Amino acid sequence: MNTSTKVKYRNTLNEISDVIVQKDTNLGQLRNSLIELKSLFFTVSEVDATSSDYLEDIHHATGKAVGPKWAELCIDDNLRTQQFIRGTHDAIRSLLQTNSKKPVTLLYVGTGPFGTLIMPLLTQFKPTELQLILVEINPISVAALQNTIRNFGFEEYVKEIKSVDAAQMQLENAEEIDILLLECLQFALVKEQQVAITYYLLPQLKKDLILLPEEINLSLSLIDSKKKMAYLMSSEDGAKPNYCKKINTLFELNKENILKRTSAELIFPEITTYLTEEDKNEYDSVAITTEIKVFGNHRLEIDQCSLTMCYKIDSMENVKSKKGLVTQYLVNETPGTKIEWI
Repeated sequence: MNTSTKVKYRNTLNEISDVIVQKDTNLGQLRNSLIELKSLFFTVSEVDATSSDYLEDIHHATGKAVGPKWAELCIDDNLRTQQFIRGTHDAIRSLLQTNSKKPVTLLYVGTGPFGTLIMPLLTQFKPTELQLILVEINPISVAALQNTIRNFGFEEYVKEIKSVDAAQMQLENAEEIDILLLECLQFALVKEQQVAITYYLLPQLKKDLILLPEEINLSLSLIDSKKKMAYLMSSEDGAKPNYCKKINTLFELNKENILKRTSAELIFPEITTYLTEEDKNEYDSVAITTEIKVFGNHRLEIDQCSLTMCYKIDSMENVKSKKGLVTQYLVNETPGTKIEWI
């Protein structure tokens, strides 16, 4: 690919990046820019989306690594993509403001075929400001990622591309890494490797590293479905959800909890939650809700995107005779929360 074509692609990417990170971008502008971004990625990655391998997940003892197709679809989740890119942008900027004499080194785990969460930001920073270590286990995604980097002309930003299972990766020169960006998750932290990878990598890294996302919080919540439907149908800007009552914290994934852990085994405590008669009468379902703090004030609240959809456990009608439930987050081939009613 000639230089003028690469420049044209980078200019288009820069325009898209500006829309994503600007504070006054509306949802229509964001949606149109992400549609354009996806089209651009397909061009520069040269990926064959018709291949059967494009759909294949890779399964590990600690969860699955999704296939290129499913990683690609994450771009369509507008707020998810925006908040992660904005949070990453602000994290890099904050480190450069503290020390502009050396580039920020960012370890990005689970890049998918396009490196979606970092590629647009390479138009916002110089190679002397930002260096990347990219990790992706799927060989189809790795090949597409290499094409993406080459056809944008972004080689100067990339220290290394690793094709390994990140939940077993020993890091070299770990003290050089300033940011760990890891987005290998689904709502309620089910199926994928976010927890296992974060717990494995973070202790290898320096104490003042920035973890992105900074926190993922799972809560046991009660849902009023009629109020939820009215809320979702409402066009009122800035309206706060009024259909959900959080009654207990089930699991928190953040740097503080990981670093204070004394055991290498990923065994988490059981948590008992009781339901009141008032709650049984007022709400019609029990769910796990997810909230994500990416960085600073960049957050994803309940039901804002696919990562924070309510994970329904049961209808209240089915469990009215129960006193409550015992939950425990498990890391295994299909990670998620084990639930036992009492």
